[in-house]
Amino acid sequence: MLSRLVFYGRTNVKIGESAGMIKSILAAASEYSPASGLTGGLVFNEKYMMEAIEGAREQVSKRLRLLFEDPRIEDLTVLAITTIDKRVFEGWAVGYAGRTIDAERLYLKYSPTVDINPTTMSAAAVLDFVREFCALDTLYVQRTGLADLRSPTLPPQPPAAALRPAPPRQDPPVETIRVVNTKTMASI
Repeated sequence: MLSRLVFYGRTNVKIGESAGMIKSILAAASEYSPASGLTGGLVFNEKYMMEAIEGAREQVSKRLRLLFEDPRIEDLTVLAITTIDKRVFEGWAVGYAGRTIDAERLYLKYSPTVDINPTTMSAAAVLDFVREFCALDTLYVQRTGLADLRSPTLPPQPPAAALRPAPPRQDPPVETIRVVNTKTMASI
């Protein structure tokens, strides 16, 4: 049975240590491969990290226990643990949420500003954000998995026009929340 875990946390990084954190996260993520049975994506910066993990229930549970012990993560918040019929990730991707035009467009899609903040996002939004960010064609994303292991001798794919379009996604209704800044008494 397949399961998916979606969560976020605050990164435990001191000023000047971000380069070391990036290296350690990329090194830890390199253990994921199609052979591990885990797929998913991780997006992080100096403030937050967001992750979606898919795999066998036992493997996902084991990974969650390890995450709670990870000293790089504070205030780990689980948004969803669900049973799934199929994966949305083909392999594993890690992305550093830096400042690029494409990344900032994506931030604005899911956040009110270009500063991404998972504490204001639903589980579905975090999952979609991680999936879309990890699909960006940028040096800030490292991928491992099935897409990287394809042989160059595979037959060419049919042109996109020959493919049937996917049915439109049916998102659940979104609740609108009005926030008032109590310090200035101004409506945001």
